[in-house]
Amino acid sequence: MKVEIVKFDYFGRGIGKINDKIVFVNRALPKEIVNVSLIKEKKHFSEGIINNLVKKSDDRIEAICPFYHQCGGCDFLHTTYNVEKKFKIAKAKELLGRCDNFYETKEMNYRNKVTLHVKNGKIGYYKEKTNDLVKINYCYLLDNNINKVINDLNKINLQDYDIKTIVIKANQGKILVNIDGAVDEKFVNCIYYVDTIISKNKIIKGNGYLEETIKNKRFKITSEAFFQVNKEGLENIYQVISKNIQDKKINNALDLYSGTGLWGILISEYVKSVTCIEINTEACLNAKDNLLNNNIKNVKIINGDVSKYIDSFCNIDLVITDPPRSGLNIKTVNYLKKFKAKYFIYISCDMQTLKRDLDLLKDVYEIQTIELVDMFKRTYHCETVVILERKAR
Repeated sequence: MKVEIVKFDYFGRGIGKINDKIVFVNRALPKEIVNVSLIKEKKHFSEGIINNLVKKSDDRIEAICPFYHQCGGCDFLHTTYNVEKKFKIAKAKELLGRCDNFYETKEMNYRNKVTLHVKNGKIGYYKEKTNDLVKINYCYLLDNNINKVINDLNKINLQDYDIKTIVIKANQGKILVNIDGAVDEKFVNCIYYVDTIISKNKIIKGNGYLEETIKNKRFKITSEAFFQVNKEGLENIYQVISKNIQDKKINNALDLYSGTGLWGILISEYVKSVTCIEINTEACLNAKDNLLNNNIKNVKIINGDVSKYIDSFCNIDLVITDPPRSGLNIKTVNYLKKFKAKYFIYISCDMQTLKRDLDLLKDVYEIQTIELVDMFKRTYHCETVVILERKAR
């Protein structure tokens, strides 16, 4: 069936119509005409894949990755970065009403972490929306130290091991590998250059963690604790935050979903005290080590669920939150509205849940600036930093 693509949806798919019914076509570009096969039929829309191009966009390019049309890791390798950038800015303007600044980062080899799947002796990514494995030996998004490990793991007969997932992290030239199954000396010797190896939750080589330095602060990063995957993007976010709080009078700050204490530690020089709340126990242990390693005395770490602690605070001047993709729960939103915190910083990796939460907060907080940090180049994802101030009563 022939479809004319008129625009992108929020996931970077092309949108067209067949018999007045919307069809979403993966990796199709606006102004293209494509022949498609429908792979999913719903009452109000269909999903299709391209069989061939009838009319090709001038913005279409050949994907550099041989696995691109199989795995689900990237979304925009078939077009120029300029198209991707315009898509992300337009999405912000449509959903959030504005985009005041856009920060670019390194286009390739920026990710410092990957979770790989192992199936039938092969290692790689799952094919998009399936559990079918696509074997890879190189990913253009990954730090090249990670790619070296992947290449060498492909030399091992992985069917000899009961492994389902392998996590690889790389920071400051150091590498950590965490395997969910048991490995032997042969396996370890194949990746002899790796600094830390964890097997079935036991450290069999190294100290069990990596370190990263951000703005002269040292951060311990273990395998299970969350840390931003793009250092350059992280530093861009810090630049946005610091320029908006450094001249403010802030006594008490609250850092929600605080992970390894990253934002709490980085803003500690601008505020009198910070309380961090994080549900992940390992991340909290990392955060406490990070306080000691940086000799920081004005940050407190709470290991718990944000929604269970949020109503125990008062006299907060600044709230900073970096929640999971699902955004804030309604109890947290409602209590934040009761806060008299003058300043509120919302960091989000999902514009749709961000819009939902901002709509709930708009009667109390006014947006000062919305800034995009392109931490996830060549995908439809983008980090958004929203600076808000409480409305005058």
